[in-house]
Amino acid sequence: MPEWKHYLIEISSGFVNVHFNDEGIFSLSLMRKGSILATPAAAAEEVELPWPELEQEMRGYFYGRPITGNYPLIMSGYSPWTLKILQLTKEIPYGQTLTYKQLAEKAGAPPAARAVGQALARNRTPVLVPCHRVVGQKGKLVGFTPGIDWKEELLELEGFACRE
Repeated sequence: MPEWKHYLIEISSGFVNVHFNDEGIFSLSLMRKGSILATPAAAAEEVELPWPELEQEMRGYFYGRPITGNYPLIMSGYSPWTLKILQLTKEIPYGQTLTYKQLAEKAGAPPAARAVGQALARNRTPVLVPCHRVVGQKGKLVGFTPGIDWKEELLELEGFACRE
């Protein structure tokens, strides 16, 4: 079994903690500056990212540039429904949004908007699987595991005018 590693990327508004092994990226955690988890001690072990362009792209993303790389994600542990929803979510273009209802319709299950939300809550790789691009009816910002403040920030970086 490959060894798990962590890599902390400093971004304009905090840090992205990348949890990975030689097979791919298992999770990304968004952390604000000042978080006890986002300190140099949390990344004391010197490791290198197998995808050096990921660090550049993450930093660029937080200055309004889209991520264009296709990074290997470890998708084991997800149900078939969650995998389907995450794949459809990856297809939402930069700067655009879908509602939970629209995503349920794309998945072939129009009444399953809540089930879409539950699937997205399991997303371990926000930004790379851009679940922040899924919004409530009329653009309402709801349901983002790292926090609604992060969702708002990510959408605004992509040029989406957030409204409540």
